[in-house]
Amino acid sequence: MDKTAQQNIQDAFLNTLRREKLTISISLMSGSSINGRLKSFDKFSVLLDSNGREFLVFKHAIATVSFASRKPFSESENQPKTS
Repeated sequence: MDKTAQQNIQDAFLNTLRREKLTISISLMSGSSINGRLKSFDKFSVLLDSNGREFLVFKHAIATVSFASRKPFSESENQPKTS
């Protein structure tokens, strides 16, 4: 996969997190983690709002980005819609 395609996947994922205002957990390379909501991102950094405090985190310091909590899976969401 080329570098452009990888960047597009990253941007799409981060944009969804920002748009949906989901609470996420960012694990850093140092082993610590920050929970909060993604406010913004660019090529080199992400801006995270955590309990009213803003953290500018450089992407090279991020190990993983995951959901801090997921809403329970609903089987009705997985069913095909009929008209």
